[in-house]
Amino acid sequence: MSSTLIIPVPPVKLARAAWLRVIGVLLLGLLAAAALAFYGYELYRLNGALTGYQQAMLQHQMRTEAIHRLSEMDVSFNRYLLDGNSANTGLLQADKQRIEQLVEQNDGAKNDNLLQGLVATEQKWYAQAVQPMIEERRKLAAGQGLPEDFLAKYRAAPQDLQIVNLEIATENAHREALQTLQQTQDQLQWRWLPFPLAALAIIGMIWLAMGAMKNVSYLKQAAENGDEDEEDNSAHNENSK
Repeated sequence: MSSTLIIPVPPVKLARAAWLRVIGVLLLGLLAAAALAFYGYELYRLNGALTGYQQAMLQHQMRTEAIHRLSEMDVSFNRYLLDGNSANTGLLQADKQRIEQLVEQNDGAKNDNLLQGLVATEQKWYAQAVQPMIEERRKLAAGQGLPEDFLAKYRAAPQDLQIVNLEIATENAHREALQTLQQTQDQLQWRWLPFPLAALAIIGMIWLAMGAMKNVSYLKQAAENGDEDEEDNSAHNENSK
């Protein structure tokens, strides 16, 4: 007779326990997957907000430089009208070229309505006011007072470049992008909880899986012992005959 392993729990209960643990592993796996997916989505949102803010910062820098250059153009233009120094026209042309290069060479600027509007305003102002007045000023001697008819033409030329409005729009856009980033960060402040929840679910899966493996191992031993008992009984019956 072989020694029989005594199992404290009937095989039916072991099978039921193993089945319940397997179901628990599946449910916890779904919970962990959902928690990690939610956490990943929130990180994706944060990454999107960071990317949007970086783009807004680049846009803000381009707009600020363009507005500064336009303001410098206005200063150089008025200085030239006052003193007739051609160095001011050189500065004016350099700022004009930089503004137009800034818009043409950057893909983001091509889709920026504010920058496109700024360039259109600059080009219109240059064509209708700057060029004609520069030509008129060149006819006058430097270091002398400006005649009244020249001043009348200057007053009649377009002068409002809407620089203040451009600055306000630029700062508002930058402030909105910063607020969006801060709001996203604030929302994520309390949404880190799914991550430890997923960790706990994984730990629970491991514990349940180990328990299910033990149940299966006990069932295997029970099956092997049952086979041995049947063989022993068959041999005993044959010997009795």
